[in-house]
Amino acid sequence: MKRNLRLLLVLFLLFISWVTNAQQRTISGTVYDSENETLPGVSIVVEGITNGTTTDIDGRFQLTVSPSENVLIFSFVGFETQKISILGKDNVTVRLVSSTQGLDEVVIVGYGSVKKSDLTGSVSSVKAADIAAVPVSSIGQALQGRASGVSVTQNSGIPGAPTTIRIRGTNSIIGGNKPLVIVDGFPVVGGLENINPADVENIEILKDASSTAIYGARGSNGVIIVSTKKGKAGKFTVDIDSYYGIQEQSKKIDLLNAQQFVQIANERAVNDGSAGLYFPNPSDVTTNTDWIDELFDASPVQSHTITITAGNERIKTSQSFNYFNQDGILKNSGFERATLRNNTEAKMSDWLTVGNSLILSRSDRQFSGDGGNRAVIEAHIASPTESVYDADGNYNDITLNDYSSLSYAPTALDNPMKWINEYSDEILTTKIFDNFYGLFTLTPNLTFKSSIGVDYSTARSNRYLSRLLLDGTPGGKAYRGSSESYSILNENILNYKNEFGDHSVNAILGYNTQTFKSTFISTSSSDFVTDLLGAEVLQDGSLPGVPRSGSSEWGLASLLGRVNYSYQNKYLVTLTMRSDWSSRFVKGKQRATFPSAAFAWKVSNEDFMNDIDWMSNLKLRASWGITGNQAVSPFQTWSSVVSAPVVLGGSLGVGFVPGAPANPDLKWETTDQYDFGVDFGILNNSVRFTFDYYYKKTSDLLAQVNLPSSVGFSEITQNIGEMENKGMEFSIDAHIVKSKDLNWNTSFQLSRNRNKVLKLSKGADVFPGPVNNLISEFHIIREGLPMSSFYGYVNDGYDSEGNNQYEDDPRVIGNPHPDFTFGFGNTLKYKNLSLNVFIEGAQGFDIVWGSKFLLRNSFSRGANQLAEAMNHWTPSNTAGATSPKIQSSGEFRGSTEFIEDGSYIKIRTINLAYDIPTNKVSWLNSAQVYINAQNFFTFTKYSGYDPEVQAYGDGDLRLGVDNNVYPSTKTISMGVRVGF
Repeated sequence: MKRNLRLLLVLFLLFISWVTNAQQRTISGTVYDSENETLPGVSIVVEGITNGTTTDIDGRFQLTVSPSENVLIFSFVGFETQKISILGKDNVTVRLVSSTQGLDEVVIVGYGSVKKSDLTGSVSSVKAADIAAVPVSSIGQALQGRASGVSVTQNSGIPGAPTTIRIRGTNSIIGGNKPLVIVDGFPVVGGLENINPADVENIEILKDASSTAIYGARGSNGVIIVSTKKGKAGKFTVDIDSYYGIQEQSKKIDLLNAQQFVQIANERAVNDGSAGLYFPNPSDVTTNTDWIDELFDASPVQSHTITITAGNERIKTSQSFNYFNQDGILKNSGFERATLRNNTEAKMSDWLTVGNSLILSRSDRQFSGDGGNRAVIEAHIASPTESVYDADGNYNDITLNDYSSLSYAPTALDNPMKWINEYSDEILTTKIFDNFYGLFTLTPNLTFKSSIGVDYSTARSNRYLSRLLLDGTPGGKAYRGSSESYSILNENILNYKNEFGDHSVNAILGYNTQTFKSTFISTSSSDFVTDLLGAEVLQDGSLPGVPRSGSSEWGLASLLGRVNYSYQNKYLVTLTMRSDWSSRFVKGKQRATFPSAAFAWKVSNEDFMNDIDWMSNLKLRASWGITGNQAVSPFQTWSSVVSAPVVLGGSLGVGFVPGAPANPDLKWETTDQYDFGVDFGILNNSVRFTFDYYYKKTSDLLAQVNLPSSVGFSEITQNIGEMENKGMEFSIDAHIVKSKDLNWNTSFQLSRNRNKVLKLSKGADVFPGPVNNLISEFHIIREGLPMSSFYGYVNDGYDSEGNNQYEDDPRVIGNPHPDFTFGFGNTLKYKNLSLNVFIEGAQGFDIVWGSKFLLRNSFSRGANQLAEAMNHWTPSNTAGATSPKIQSSGEFRGSTEFIEDGSYIKIRTINLAYDIPTNKVSWLNSAQVYINAQNFFTFTKYSGYDPEVQAYGDGDLRLGVDNNVYPSTKTISMGVRVGF
C-alpha cells in the first residue's frame, strides 16, 4: 500500500512539473549604455523573486520566466535601475542611463584620473559624441563653444587652417598664449591639427592652477588633454564612419558692378580736373566680370574612417585608418591627410602591463594665390570692366585702360586668375607620434609607470611663381625648403592609492625629462628657361638665391608631486608641486617651482542635507596656484651676432655684426591664479550647474625694451611687465525629457573674461605693427588697457569739400576682446530619430577691416570699391552721405571708419540622424545615417565676410584684423556610421 502511494506521489509531481514547464517561456535581449555600447555584467532579475541572470561579454542575456512574471529589473553599478515590461515579448533591447548623470564619470587630469565628483579644480570635458556631431578637419574646430572659458577662432577658411585657442584670456605679450596639448599622455609640439577627430574618445580642458600646476613651466595658458580610443575587454568590433559634403562661400561682399564702376571712375576724373574721362563712352563697356565668382567655386569635402577594436582579459587593442580630403572653395587649393592610429595594451603578468600609442599622419596642403590672401585681395580690387582673358585666350592685363588714354588702375595689380593658375605652393608634412609605457604593480596600492615617447615631424615646401606674374618676372621664381623636428619625453610616475576608514589618499611622485630639436634649410632660384618644371630643378635658374639654414634645441627636466586626500567623502584636498629646470636660461635662473592647492567641500554629503531630496549634488571649490610660461626662446639669454656683407681686398665677403645683447637675468613668466567654484545638481543630477570665478595675474612679463643709441643695440628683451585676467564661467547641462520614446538634452556655456595690462617698462606704450602696407599702427599695448586695443582717430564727418574730418588726437577706439562668449546645444531624440542643434557666439568686440582701406578709399587708388561707395558725398548729397568725395587726393587715416562691431551668433551645427534598427541582425551592432549642415546661419552686423577671423594667426599681437582673408565656408554633408 505505501509503495502504491509513493508511486502516485511521484506521478503527481511529474505532472505538475510538466504543466509548469509547458507554460514557461524564454526572454532574450541586449543591454546598451547611452552611447550605444553593449554592457557586460548587468544584473537582471524577475520582479518579486530572486530568479535572474547577467549579460555576457556582448551585453546579451537569456532568462526563463513563468506566465505571471512580466517585469524584469535591470541594474548595474553607475547606472539607473530600470524596470522593463516583457508582457507579450520574447526579445527586448534595454538602454541604461548613468545613475549620477556623469558624477561617477572618470575625468583625465595631469598624470592620472579622478571621478568627476571628486574634482577640486576647474575642468571642462568634451566627449566623442560632441565631436562626432561636427564634421571638421581638426579637433580645434569641434571645440568652438563646447567648453566655458575656452575661446576658439578659425583663423581663415583655408582648408586645414589652424585655429587660435585661448583658455581664460591672454597671458603674455611675446611669450605665446597657446595652451599645452597632451595626446595620450605626451605633450605634442604641433597642437591639434594632425589628429583625426574620429579617433578622439574624450577631451579634458584644465583651466585653473590646481589642474595645470602639475605641468609647471608650461601650464599658464591652460592644458588640453586628448585621449584617443582604446580597445575594450570582451569586444571585437569594426566601425565605419564616413561622410561626403559640399562647401560653398558663406557670404559675398557687394562690390561695384561695371556700370557703377564706370560712373565712379568718371566722377573721379571730373573731381580731379583730368583732361578727359576714364570712360568717355560708358555704353561701350559691355564686360561685367565678377572676379569673386571667377575665383571661387563649390567644392567637396570627405572623410572616411575605419576603426577596429578587440580585447580580452590580457590584450586590448584599437586601430584606425582615416582619409580626409578637402578641396578649397578658392580654385586649386586644398588639404589632404591620411592618418593611421594604433593603441594597444597588454597585461603581461599580474604585475606588469605594457602599452603603446602610435599615430602616423601624412598631409598635403596646397595653397592658391599666395596662401589665398593675394588672390582674394586682388579679386576685390580688380576692375569689373576688364575680362579675364583677351580675344586670343591670353590673360588680360587689367592694369591697362582700353577705353581712354588715362590710367586709373593700380600699377602693381595682377590679373587675379594668374594667382590661381600661375602660382603653386605646397607643403607636405609627415608626423610620427609614438609613446610606449610599462605599468608595474608593486603592491595592491602602489604602481610605477615609466614611459618614453617621441613626437617627430618633417615638412617639405615647394613654391613657384610663373613668369606671367609680376612677382615672378623676369623668368619665374622658385623656393624649396625642408624642416625636421623631434621631441623625446621620458616620464616616471609612482602612484599610491589607499582607502582606510574615513580616509582616501591618491598620491603621485614623478621625474620627467624632455628634449627638443629642430632644423631647417631653404633656398631659392629665379630666371628659368621655362616654367614647366616649377620648383623641381633649382639649379636651372640663372640667378640662385642665398641658402639659409638653422637649428634650435632645448631641454626640460622636472620633479613633480601631487596628493589628493578625501575625508568621509566630504572634504577634498589637492596639493601639487612641480619643479622645472630649463636649458633656456643661464645658471642660477634655470630652476623654478610651481605650487598649487585646492579644497572642495561636498555639502550634499553632509547629514543635514539628507532631507533635501531634490538636491542631488552640491560642491564648493577653491584653488590657488602658480604656473609658468617658457616664454624665452632658446639662446635668447645669450648675446648674438648676425651675418652681414663686407668688402675685403676689393672682394665681397661675409662678416658678422652684433645682433642682440645678452640678458642673463631673463626668467620665466609666472601666473598666480585664484579660482572659486560651485557645482550644483538637482533632481537626481538631471540638471547640473557649474559656476567659476577666477583671477589671474602674470608677473615678470617679457617685453621689448628700447635702449639708447649709445649702447649699440636698439632694444633688449626684459622681464618688465604685469597683466591680469579675471572672469566668470557658467555652464548648465540638463536632461529635460527622459522617457521611453522621447529624450531631450540641453547644454549651455557662458564665459566672460576681462584682460588688462598692468605694467610695462617705464610705462612706455608698445605698438605691435601696421595692419597692412596702407595703414600705420592700429594697435596699442598700454598700461590700464586690454591687450592690443585699437588705437587711432575718431571720424568727424566731412568738411565743406567732402573730405574726411578727424578729431585732433588719436585715442583708444576699439577692443578686439569680446565681452562674453557662449555656446548652446540641444539634442532631441524621438525613438530612432535624433536632432542636434548647436549655437555659438561672441558679443561685444571690434574688428579692424583692413581691406576697407582699398575698398572704401573713394577710388583714390583706382581699386574697385564697396557698393556703398555709391552713397558718397556730393554737393547735393551732404547730410546722408556715408562715403567721402570721390577723388584721388582724399586723406584716409587709421580711424573708426574701419572698425566694426564683430558680435555674432552662429548656428554652428544642425545634425539630423536616424538609427537603423539592428535587433534582428546578429552581426550588426549599430547603423546610423545622418545629414549635417554647418555654418549655414550667421547673425551679425559685421559687413566683412565673417566676424570669426584672425588675419595674422596665432601668436601675432595684431588681434582682430580682417584683411580679406580666405573666406569661410558653409557645408552640407551626408554620412553613415556602421558598427559590426
